[in-house]
Amino acid sequence: MATNDYGIAHQLAPEPGVDSWRDAAGQPLAAYGLADMPGRYKLIFCFQDNCPGCHRSGFPTLIKLFEAFRRSPTISFAAIQTVFEEFEHNTPERGFANQQRYALPIPFGHDAGPDRAGSRLMQRYRSGGTPWFILIDPEGVVLFNHYHVDADRLIDYLRDAESRYAGLTPDGTLTWAGVLRLARNGNPEPPRRVEHGEAEWRTRLTPEQFYVARQKGTEPAHSSAMCALFEPGRYACVCCGTELFDAGSKFDSRSGWPSFTQALSPDVVAYHDDSSHGMTRIETTCNVCDAHLGHVFPDGPAPSGLRYCINALSLTKC
Repeated sequence: MATNDYGIAHQLAPEPGVDSWRDAAGQPLAAYGLADMPGRYKLIFCFQDNCPGCHRSGFPTLIKLFEAFRRSPTISFAAIQTVFEEFEHNTPERGFANQQRYALPIPFGHDAGPDRAGSRLMQRYRSGGTPWFILIDPEGVVLFNHYHVDADRLIDYLRDAESRYAGLTPDGTLTWAGVLRLARNGNPEPPRRVEHGEAEWRTRLTPEQFYVARQKGTEPAHSSAMCALFEPGRYACVCCGTELFDAGSKFDSRSGWPSFTQALSPDVVAYHDDSSHGMTRIETTCNVCDAHLGHVFPDGPAPSGLRYCINALSLTKC
């Protein structure tokens, strides 16, 4: 997203501090905050009822964004009247009336601050007025904080984010449906890239590691003591050192290979259709260096139902 000279872009998002809310159906809400917004990405639109720009461009942009993601679990929306002038006009009643005026089934807030001292949200986010758009990412970081937003670019950005997180449970757990989508539609951007030629990899790895990690080999079942290792710690790619799995997700699958239920994060493991050896499987590779790890199957334990069947020769215990 674009950077700007306003607000707190790239900082952790504070609570808006808004006390007066109505829910998506227009009924009073006792309280509402960032934790109550269900989407991984949160978009907040700030307006004033008497702001011409809010009605000329702000609300139409909000409507366009909302309609693009009306049924998406990845993005949630809220609109807040952030009052900093003409308090007698920008009343709660007139602010909330815009919910019906624009037929927006999203929570609306009213924020004039204590004793009409001015919007708390504006102070906390250092916003410059209205209309104002705030986008918060899944880690709670403010990505965008400005008057104007290019709706089409933002839709493209959020659709890309939506595809990356498709197939995740609400707590971020990847499911088999998510694995299939990633294998079909493409993997997320890696946190970094490590690339070497074949000769360099051969100098860095043992012949056995090179065969498995760089030539897509498979070690014999039950050939590694790592299968029975359940001490706390993390498991990293033997080629590039990227941490891939945590011991907390390791389980005894009795398959003969180390098995895990989840990767550390969605961007460190990549997924690929594999029809070799007369089978249809999903290959897993390190998303940073493309090292072959193993395969993932939908026969693991709850909550993910996944079994990452990983060659011990592709891993190193941290």
